[in-house]
Amino acid sequence: MILVGYLFRQVLPPFGFGILVFSGVLLLDKIFDLMDLLMNKGVGLGIILKMFLLFLPTVLSLTVPMSALLASILAFGRLAEDNEITALRASGLSFLQILSPTLLAVLALCLLLIPFNAFWAPKSTGHFRSLYHQILKSDPLIRIEPKQFLSIQNVRLYARDVAPDRSSMRDVLLYQYGTDYSQRIFARQGRAKMENDALTLSFQNGQLTRFVEGKPKDVMQFRFDKYELSVPLQGPDSTRGISWREMTREQLKKEIRTRIQAGAPQGVVNAELQLRYAISFSPLALVILGIPLGLVLERGGRGVGFGASLGVVFGYYLLLIWGLTMAEKDSWPAIPALWMANIVAVVAGLALYRIKLNK
Repeated sequence: MILVGYLFRQVLPPFGFGILVFSGVLLLDKIFDLMDLLMNKGVGLGIILKMFLLFLPTVLSLTVPMSALLASILAFGRLAEDNEITALRASGLSFLQILSPTLLAVLALCLLLIPFNAFWAPKSTGHFRSLYHQILKSDPLIRIEPKQFLSIQNVRLYARDVAPDRSSMRDVLLYQYGTDYSQRIFARQGRAKMENDALTLSFQNGQLTRFVEGKPKDVMQFRFDKYELSVPLQGPDSTRGISWREMTREQLKKEIRTRIQAGAPQGVVNAELQLRYAISFSPLALVILGIPLGLVLERGGRGVGFGASLGVVFGYYLLLIWGLTMAEKDSWPAIPALWMANIVAVVAGLALYRIKLNK
């Protein structure tokens, strides 16, 4: 028990440090988006905090394996550098006895990650996207940005300059698509406001070009001093689709059964389902590689250990993405494709063990 407590005291601090660093890096872009909603677009602080907490599980699914790898490299690298591994082996303990407390703890972590990745993280992602969709649906002005296209129902809006309050625009270009005709509007100035569940767009000093469907030569064009257009926010296009990442394990299995009965390809759904399991056991695979890597790099220090962990993470997720792509295309079966990265990490770790033991 003394050895178990001592090993945990060596592993937990770098594991926590990795969670903070890796999560902070991956969350940085989303934090900027949320701060923009808070500071510039009037969304309440309570909603922003809720959105942040809902997005956090998605990031933790990636950063927990990365942090486990970093902790194993740094902790066991330091133990080897201080000759503590040698002292433990001299006292009669085998490598397996020394490493088993850490490996068992990581295995327990993997078992916790199965329901986390299969149910909690997808539910959290779904709630985040639903909340974000409700914000944008209730106030589309939030999405108006200079030199970026905004899609609302059958309208595409572009403005070169946008006022900070998102209501005034300059050099506006709008495309509206319909079943009978489509039209293009260019105006020097424009204003946007919300009225009765509709976005009202007012244009000044512009030109309208209307195209009749099926009649390419039937074009109407005229200039205007003022033109107003109302875009209703209700309708079939106002609902939000559900992505695979929001589906729980049971929903994915149901979709697979439906596709089997319909004779449709199941590659994308099978790939997403196996990805949940592969990511759940990735901490164990990476720790099996990280421990001997730390022993081999025993005198490298934290800088070398951190750099080695980044290199391993890059290679691991490159293999994982490659396998995911091949499985989604039905080029490879989902199980070997998504578990390839874990298998390679374990094989590389066992090879490093043999190198270390044979020294």
